[in-house]
Amino acid sequence: MTSCPELLAPAGDWESLRAAVSNGADAVYFGLSDFNARHRATNFTLEELPEVMRALHERNVRGYVAFNTLVFSDELPRAAEFLRAIARAGADAVIVQDLGLVRLLRLLAPSLPIHASTQMTLTEARGIELARQWGVERAILARELSIRELRKIMGETALPLEVFVHGALCVSYSGQCLTSESIGGRSANRGQCAQACRLPYELIVDGCSKDMGDRAYLLSPQDLAAYERVGELAELGLAGLKIEGRLKSAHYVAAATRTYRSAIESAQALRPFALDRQQQEDLALSFSRGLTRGFLDGVDHQRLVHGRFSKHRGVLAGLVAERTARGVTLAPPPDDDGRRGAATPGVAPTLKPGDGVVFDGGHPEQDEQGGRVFSVLPVTPARGPAPGTPASAASRLVEITFRLGEVNLAAVSVGDAVWKTDDPAVRRRLEQSYAREDTPRRSPLRARVCARLGQPLRIQMRGINGEEATVTWEVPLERARKHPLSVELVREHLGRLGATPFGLESVEVEALDPVMVPKSVLNDLRRQAVERLLEKRAAAAVRNVARPDALDALRAEIGERRALGGPAAPGAASGDALSVLVRNFEQLQAALEWSHPSIGRPALVYGDFEDVRRYREAAALARAAGIPSAPATLRIAKPGEEGLLRQVAECGPDAVLVRHLAGLSYFREHAPGLPLIGDYSLNVANEITADILADAGLVRLTPSFDLNWRQLAAMLGRIDPGLFEVVIHQHMPMFHMEHCVFAAFLSKGRDSRDCGRPCDRHRVEMRDRAGAANPVIADAGCRNTVFNAVAQSASEYVPRMKALGIRRFRVELLRQTREETRVLLDTYAAVIAGQEDGRRTWHQLRVLNQMGVTRGTLEQE
Repeated sequence: MTSCPELLAPAGDWESLRAAVSNGADAVYFGLSDFNARHRATNFTLEELPEVMRALHERNVRGYVAFNTLVFSDELPRAAEFLRAIARAGADAVIVQDLGLVRLLRLLAPSLPIHASTQMTLTEARGIELARQWGVERAILARELSIRELRKIMGETALPLEVFVHGALCVSYSGQCLTSESIGGRSANRGQCAQACRLPYELIVDGCSKDMGDRAYLLSPQDLAAYERVGELAELGLAGLKIEGRLKSAHYVAAATRTYRSAIESAQALRPFALDRQQQEDLALSFSRGLTRGFLDGVDHQRLVHGRFSKHRGVLAGLVAERTARGVTLAPPPDDDGRRGAATPGVAPTLKPGDGVVFDGGHPEQDEQGGRVFSVLPVTPARGPAPGTPASAASRLVEITFRLGEVNLAAVSVGDAVWKTDDPAVRRRLEQSYAREDTPRRSPLRARVCARLGQPLRIQMRGINGEEATVTWEVPLERARKHPLSVELVREHLGRLGATPFGLESVEVEALDPVMVPKSVLNDLRRQAVERLLEKRAAAAVRNVARPDALDALRAEIGERRALGGPAAPGAASGDALSVLVRNFEQLQAALEWSHPSIGRPALVYGDFEDVRRYREAAALARAAGIPSAPATLRIAKPGEEGLLRQVAECGPDAVLVRHLAGLSYFREHAPGLPLIGDYSLNVANEITADILADAGLVRLTPSFDLNWRQLAAMLGRIDPGLFEVVIHQHMPMFHMEHCVFAAFLSKGRDSRDCGRPCDRHRVEMRDRAGAANPVIADAGCRNTVFNAVAQSASEYVPRMKALGIRRFRVELLRQTREETRVLLDTYAAVIAGQEDGRRTWHQLRVLNQMGVTRGTLEQE
């Protein structure tokens, strides 16, 4: 190992913070009441923050504040107030998603380190390098990267990098999930994820429902548990290994932190690491939907999502062999049971009275039965084992009983899985690990003593970070009659550092005459030195707020620079302009043939094709029609995918629709002068972010889909509205994910190399509980997007947008036919031209679209 990675643990409240510290975390990350991606956690108040940082620093643990949401323009003053308080409280770093906050922090508190959140969707070296140039000092990478990809990134950037090693896996790329926003106005980019990926879905293939057996949770990944990969990750030289879980219990934090502390120590000692049975059970019982290594070993579509459940399950205890009067007879599951693989392989838990269990019959539409075990008794079966029960297991049958009425046994069937979900003994043991206010790690001090006859006693104590304190006993030292001062005596009394964050490493003697010094004096000098060291540490931790007026200064600068507008993109017009995004050649042909008496022809046609090789043909068709075209990049760029960007650059486009920072960097370098238009996935939610990206070379920007009308208007009021193109019709791209639904459920393939590409042959939707069949589309990187079946229309807001200065509008197609494309463009052109009322048009669109339309995010307040 070239260095030891920092272990970061989550804290959603004080109890979890103590659990993290006591079990070996190097750093704790936590959120405040506002602006953090776990809004449902207890979190900490701004008033508590100084106390939190003091508690951490007194135990030599760093504290990182998660400020990892998008921030809207009208919220920036409050965000700046929070950031000033964070700096003054002595936070060791702030974790951010919003690029605008990076620029704001660099001006407001330049000494406060900035870590890029995984919400920033950094997946390769080019985007990471841009973030570094803007002021990011550490990047937390996307969970979808493999160790091989991490190694490649590490070789191409000097920025310290951090990865998740344990906890929940979102099915969508963090920072790119719009599902909660789309269906309920609760944005995941605002810390209000509605956990839609944990709900059951019905798979619709070519218009028919596919029988999935007991699998219904088709978008719910198992949890990440990479303790077996810590050695490899440490060898890469990563700066940090992170445990997810600010919404989890202190028991979870304790179990996960101690596990990864042990794994890191084993890696340091070059020892192999493995958990024993009890450690595995502790980890699984603290929280588990099933434990996997996520994407670290590469994509495995057959393992990531088992689909049988989406809640905490713990450890598989067995299968129901038969029902009894007060409970069930339980048999151990066969070793090859697929449900065991969804839990913790190799763990065979012992049930005892008081343990919590749940019965799983594989029927998500039914209420689950479960409760506390009352008794456990070995039994001899009166007949052969139940179907599916190995004969060898017959001798290991046990009866578990419950208190009368606690479990509806009539709802339990033979063959149901029984999961051990809770063990009070495990909880008590984990609670003991953080019950005492211990300091598990101490910062070493070096003492230097000068004791000369006739002079005061002087002791200097120095810490590893250079802080030092010198204390003296202002009494001329006299010769000792019996017990002169010795190094051993000094070491004994200076080493009594108790509950302080320090430990005495060494004692150096400058002079040590045979003098007399009372022990009480040594103790008093030690206390004085420690107090001064703590004061100096606290003072050093405070970050200087260099420009309290940083926000006002930035806004003035942006207003001055952007008032006159920037360079024009293709399709720019003095009047109103309508662009269209197409996803197939039928739609492209319809768009190229379309024209409106008032609006004219499309200002720009964007292409978003699954096969990027066809962009060249599309560009040629558009050029022949005299209409500028702009192919779109994929939503994500991973190591080794520059070839996809090269094909976009070489297809002869008039512009490019850029969806990630890698594309921005690539085209600036390899296609200078090619106009670049930033899409919604860049998460432009305020004027500072817009200004950063415009400075970086984007000639036009698409506002974030997280903005409602009030928030959009607030941003447009502080920066040139001519910089923006607003999407006024689209099927919201809800989940964007590495998980491929086609490969997972329509093939046996692990990845794109052996799946047989069912996406080329089948049309797939995910039907939700409301009955909406949400289309699933694959891209060239074999990543899937689940689109909202219900279109979102901003027709009512077009007149207000025009009043604010917006002149460029976009319609995004999904599966529309040629005729549907023409009707849709006619409809919106009439609204833009002022020939149709937007509200009446909205109602007309509800009739035109089978699933209707919604005002969607714009109407959320």
